[in-house]
Amino acid sequence: MLAEKLYQLNSFQRQYEALLILSVGDSISAIERSQKRDELLSLIDWNNILGIASVLCQSQNSIHLDAALRIAQTCLVIPSCTSIQKSAAAYVLESLTNRLAIEMSIKRNFLAIDYANAFSIQQKIETSRNIFQSSVFVNDQLYALNKFQSEVYNKYKTNDAISISAPTSAGKSFILCTILTEALLQGRINVIYIVPTRALISQVESDLNNHFHKNNIKNNIKLSTVPPIHEEVDLQKSNIFVFTQERLHWFLVNNSETHIPIDLLIIDEAHKIEDGNRGILLQQKLEELISENEHIKVYFSSPFTSNPEILLENVHRDVRKAKVNTQFVAVNQNLIYVSQVPLNSLKWSFSLVTTSSSYNFGCITLKDRPNGEYKKIALIAQKIAADGSCLIYSNGAAEAEKIADLLYNTLNTETYGEQIQELIDLVRQTIHPKYTLATVLEKRIAFHYGNMPLLIRSEIERLFSEGVIRYLICTSTLLEGVNLPAKSIIIRNPRRGKKNPLNANDFWNLAGRAGRWGKEFCGNIICIEPDKWDIKPNPNKSKQIIVRAIDVIEQNGADFLEYLNNDTPREKMNLSWESAVGYYYIKYIINKEPYSDNDFNNRLIGILTEKAKRITLPDYIIRRNPGISPIAQQQLYDYFAQKAECIEEYIPVYPHDSNALNEYEKLVGRIGETLNNYPQQLNTSRAILLINWMTGKPLSYIIRKSFESYQRNPKYKNTKNLPVVIREVMDNIETFVRFSFAKDSSCYVDILRYFLELHNKQDLIANIPQLNLWLVFTTDCYSISCM
Repeated sequence: MLAEKLYQLNSFQRQYEALLILSVGDSISAIERSQKRDELLSLIDWNNILGIASVLCQSQNSIHLDAALRIAQTCLVIPSCTSIQKSAAAYVLESLTNRLAIEMSIKRNFLAIDYANAFSIQQKIETSRNIFQSSVFVNDQLYALNKFQSEVYNKYKTNDAISISAPTSAGKSFILCTILTEALLQGRINVIYIVPTRALISQVESDLNNHFHKNNIKNNIKLSTVPPIHEEVDLQKSNIFVFTQERLHWFLVNNSETHIPIDLLIIDEAHKIEDGNRGILLQQKLEELISENEHIKVYFSSPFTSNPEILLENVHRDVRKAKVNTQFVAVNQNLIYVSQVPLNSLKWSFSLVTTSSSYNFGCITLKDRPNGEYKKIALIAQKIAADGSCLIYSNGAAEAEKIADLLYNTLNTETYGEQIQELIDLVRQTIHPKYTLATVLEKRIAFHYGNMPLLIRSEIERLFSEGVIRYLICTSTLLEGVNLPAKSIIIRNPRRGKKNPLNANDFWNLAGRAGRWGKEFCGNIICIEPDKWDIKPNPNKSKQIIVRAIDVIEQNGADFLEYLNNDTPREKMNLSWESAVGYYYIKYIINKEPYSDNDFNNRLIGILTEKAKRITLPDYIIRRNPGISPIAQQQLYDYFAQKAECIEEYIPVYPHDSNALNEYEKLVGRIGETLNNYPQQLNTSRAILLINWMTGKPLSYIIRKSFESYQRNPKYKNTKNLPVVIREVMDNIETFVRFSFAKDSSCYVDILRYFLELHNKQDLIANIPQLNLWLVFTTDCYSISCM
């Protein structure tokens, strides 16, 4: 192949090495170069290397495409390159269908607006053909697509189910919005758009509204993010429901008797089907939607994966299916190893690492000696952020706050605008006047983690994307698809939680945030002391292999089957196992699909057959509560049966009741012993939290009262400081109030209602409060990562 032969030429490699070092050094203004810039420029024959780039850009090899993009973009920003050479660079970008880079170059005066005048006749014909082939008209508007987006569009026109996979910044969200817009213009349809987190619900809702406004079709569409009941759905309009899988579940439950037909299902971040109990729920709801909607179209979107076709296996019907697995390169990403110069803690060397080599291109001098691991991150970030926005990855909320505080003490005081002040005021009012975030914002620093109030998190994201906030310290929520690209991302020995090192797939998913397509020519992935990492970053971007969570259960089936056979004991409860029990049992009672004949399934059916003999609860209750073992649900019903004579004592009281604390303490304990495995010593504190939350107490009030309580207790006075209490309260609201207890109490109420109906005590049913609505859908400005 010509492209590979040219790429391997020694003369090209010498020039390309100089260009690599030149371009990466230019992206970090604080760098003290190991080789002078003029020397590097003298090694590059621009006419020669641009000629080779014009061939590389036609290749399907991602290494060739990355090289072509880098050559073109570097040429454009070099003042000494001629206008003819810059036009040649623009031709390469046109061939790569990277028009955003061209527009950015024109806007920054790197490229003349009439650059195409220098093209030959053949180049003009080829460019026109590329534009024609990769552009679409939607609602009389021309959309110029890149190669990846064009391939997705073509597959969409000829298939009923597609699974697309592409690196971050390839433009997946844009093409999905474009396809959805075209589908909406063709007539009334009902669409479900699934995302993995509530943060992404807000992001997708905003993106869709902007897209519909641009196409002047917003008035004909109703967009919902909270599950409506059938009477609230206007079938005279197109309906778009943006949900997590939990909200999708409640949507299907609420409309189980009056079916709302669904024409299109879009699942964003579809690789999350591998994420334990939530992955199993996603699989279950996907199968349910497909079985109930004969003509539904399904589109999956996932990041850089090697087997996107596995998602199409969930579409069981005999329909036209296709995958799009691209190596499209939108932005050059520089993997940079940063290590201390021996015997000099102020000097830190920078090396660009590629799949074939490592290039030391200089060092930086810190303003102070780092006296700890977090201080290293802060001091290096201070140097890097001079060139643009800077993301910093932290291994948890406490670490994020610590880095932010150290960075605050490192930076000089600077003025900040009205938008920052408004956010500071909001933080002080919503959380606490002394919350660390309110302080560090004064120097354009923020941190971002999953259980912060959604309103505050969304504003942080907006101000960071607009460049108002310069430094943003994030936790693993950045891996959940939140769109927060930056010029640079700084990483040191990354983990998910305290003990789980990021694997290669998660690392590159995280690193994909470095470089904003259309705003930056490249992105820097700054890896601090990589030799000390648990898993050293590999420059070879291996594609993620999707393994469905339910397949993991079957692959390690012996322990799961033992758990099931032993009646799913609460003391050994595992969320993935709980969801798997519900998944398999519901399939068993529906019996719409035969199990494949293998040892696991044969043993599974045998156990389920025995367990089903003891389960008297109606199927609809089991189906309403898929994340809780049907055996545990039956045990709760049996518990009620034992208390039949005084069953009214087991009806939850309203949170304003004068005896609410005592009653909710008992309720938490009862649910914890039957449906879950709550630690009993927390029953009182959790009851207080539940009552405060359901009675509408502000988050700031709950934090203040919790802190005051700890300060009155000598046992906790020194350990439960204000930052710890703030994080603890927000975490408890997310993980317990709005997730675990919301799910479990909903099941409790379902079974209690059924018991009362069965025993002719309908008069008591009206006394049962709607706990689930209060717990999940009230105070919606507050964030929860999943539901």
